Amino acid sequence: MTIVNFRHELWVVTTRRDTVVGRVESGVGGVTMATHTKRNMETPANSHERDTVAVFERAQDALFDAVGLDVRSQFVELESPRGRIHVLEIGPPSEDPPLVFVHGTAEFGAFLAPLMGEFDGVRMLTFDRPGYGLSDGFVYTESTVRRTLVDVLEGVLDAMDVERADLVGHSMGGHASLLFARSHPERVRGLFLVGGVPAFPGTHPPLPFRLLSVPVLNDVIRRVQKSGEAGVYDIASIFGEGAVIRKHPAFVRAIAAHEADPKSALAGRSEFGALISAWGWRSSVRFNDVELRSVSQPTTIVWGAHDPLGSPGEVRRGVELIPDVRFETVDAGHIPYLAHPERCAAFIREGRGESGDSGN
Repeated sequence: MTIVNFRHELWVVTTRRDTVVGRVESGVGGVTMATHTKRNMETPANSHERDTVAVFERAQDALFDAVGLDVRSQFVELESPRGRIHVLEIGPPSEDPPLVFVHGTAEFGAFLAPLMGEFDGVRMLTFDRPGYGLSDGFVYTESTVRRTLVDVLEGVLDAMDVERADLVGHSMGGHASLLFARSHPERVRGLFLVGGVPAFPGTHPPLPFRLLSVPVLNDVIRRVQKSGEAGVYDIASIFGEGAVIRKHPAFVRAIAAHEADPKSALAGRSEFGALISAWGWRSSVRFNDVELRSVSQPTTIVWGAHDPLGSPGEVRRGVELIPDVRFETVDAGHIPYLAHPERCAAFIREGRGESGDSGN
């Protein structure tokens, strides 16, 4: 498999599939890998869409640079769901299971860069889930969202020749990691859930996101919602990270650039709609006791003491259903690794059997 660095080339992402210039090889698990020389996809309808993609790509690069990561970028083509996925790889080849980072709703692979930057000499992978970042456009639905999460993770691992991995999930990425660990236990050595897990027992969506599920209120809220970095600060405050996020300017700029991309914004709205109603989590996406008891892998959960999805006390009963679990709390909101990247990384190292000091 050839890995090509695309970080300094504009690759325009649209929802329409087209021919790839380059040699195409059959992959495993319903995956097609392409050795790309050029991304030959339909050009966005206007220069504004092209500009938003270029701005996001530059912001993503700057975020990785800010945390000292040298990233290799490539695209893999999946059959289920059908589309092209942007994958980022860091670190040297290794026989050990890599760390695979899975982002949440309305996020992107580089969203986990502040945590990934704490690891040196470790093979790491992350990717933009369908609809987000530089991956192809996608619309999530309640009936398929869980299956999509599992299929995409399986396809990415197959495409990257990863037989077994340690999964690190943030928010809905943690939800996806739990689902995948249950359905493909042989492919997951360890689970690391950093930040509150949506639809976990004891959690509840923040009120502003429940209101967005009401069409009339959705229209009103979106008209008054701030754009750019100001909007990022507002959302961060809802998730209990309003102060600490200001210490991460490259992170803020990348989020603002991602939100400005109509394709990514549409994916985020559709996924929130697939997960949340005015009354809370949709019943079809909630974890039940049987599901949690069947998680066989050693699991480390790092939960922010001020996570608006639920307090550590509210979720403890669900946590204790997992047979082999370590539950840690830190003084943070929904993104614990922003304020505590070293501690979160140390918990992961310890879970992998490596030396580390997680502190107090």
